[in-house]
Amino acid sequence: MNDQRFIGSLTGLRFIAAATVAVGHGAPSLGHGWTAELIAQVSSIGMTMFFVLSGFVLWLNYAGRFQSEPIGGALREFAIARFARLYPMYAAVVLAITAYLAIARGLSAPSLGFIVTMTQAWFPVQNGTMLVAVVPSLTHLWSISVELFFYLLFPFVCFLLAGIVRLSTMIWLAAANILAFAITIVAFFTFGDAMLRMIAPSLKENGMQWLTYYAPYLHVSQFLAGCLAAMIYQNRVAAQPQDAERRAVSALFWLSLAGLACAPILLFMQPRLPGWSFSIELTVRLIEIIGFSIVFIATSRYGHGRWLSSRAIIIGGECSYSIYLLHPFLIRLAMFGRSDTPGFLELILRLASFVAIVTAVAWVSYMLIEAPARAWIRQAFGTRAPRDVIRAKAG
Repeated sequence: MNDQRFIGSLTGLRFIAAATVAVGHGAPSLGHGWTAELIAQVSSIGMTMFFVLSGFVLWLNYAGRFQSEPIGGALREFAIARFARLYPMYAAVVLAITAYLAIARGLSAPSLGFIVTMTQAWFPVQNGTMLVAVVPSLTHLWSISVELFFYLLFPFVCFLLAGIVRLSTMIWLAAANILAFAITIVAFFTFGDAMLRMIAPSLKENGMQWLTYYAPYLHVSQFLAGCLAAMIYQNRVAAQPQDAERRAVSALFWLSLAGLACAPILLFMQPRLPGWSFSIELTVRLIEIIGFSIVFIATSRYGHGRWLSSRAIIIGGECSYSIYLLHPFLIRLAMFGRSDTPGFLELILRLASFVAIVTAVAWVSYMLIEAPARAWIRQAFGTRAPRDVIRAKAG
């Protein structure tokens, strides 16, 4: 597999993840009825895709440095690169929204310490309000807080997994991680409510939502799944795959896509089947973590999804972070047409227009804010761009 094409496909996958989240968040506002409700379920699938992909990309770009270079230099390089990646555009959005709240609406800005430091998802409550929702317009930034948690965890993951070279060991570790994920889900849903009543009694209504969705702790296994999938990719990248191996991976790839396509349907049915609610939750979570691990290996090592390396998709991937940060504020721009209850085709047209509008605005913000700020920070601290950025731009 051509490495340049592979790195480009990872950038393209970021666009798919961002567009999926945007579509899921936009559907309830742009349409009504069961169709919009069904489409809305894809947002959680897109978030899991982001978390698994994050582990995959970070491992490929930085694990070798942590395992072979002096720890001080590797940590410095990693910290500066990740700060340059996340914070400038994040800060611009936070400042813009808080300024709007303070000026346009005449409201005093609430305490923003957790949001400014990207730690709002780590803790459950502030003054009786779920911390991620202290500023409702910025609730979607919870996932960036989770991402920062991953960044702090990543050096320890590199040290723990250093020296593992056998493919069988990697596969067993990946299976053990998935099993641990399932056990953690069961534990959270069994004992989480009682635990939250002790540590956050003021958070009565949204406690389990925080613990099982917004908090970073359950998502750690998704991040680790991406790291382990990247290890498997690296183990196999130099070997020439046999026909039987290609057929097996192809079958797993298409089976994973089928499972991921069914996941939103299961989530849509979940509130309608209360007796099966937990079983559906567990099934969907396992489909996501297993399915995306397989999809990322298949697209990187075995040539599936070559269209992800097209220049148009890569452009979307390069501005995917801005897409995610800005999309909640642009939904109204796609609310065209006279119907308050649009039919299926009109809803799809609205959603497609919404993704196009968000991508165009995000590309402008990427060119004016995100990319220049990132380049300036790297230049100021003397660090180099990570491998995925260099190779994707070379395409």
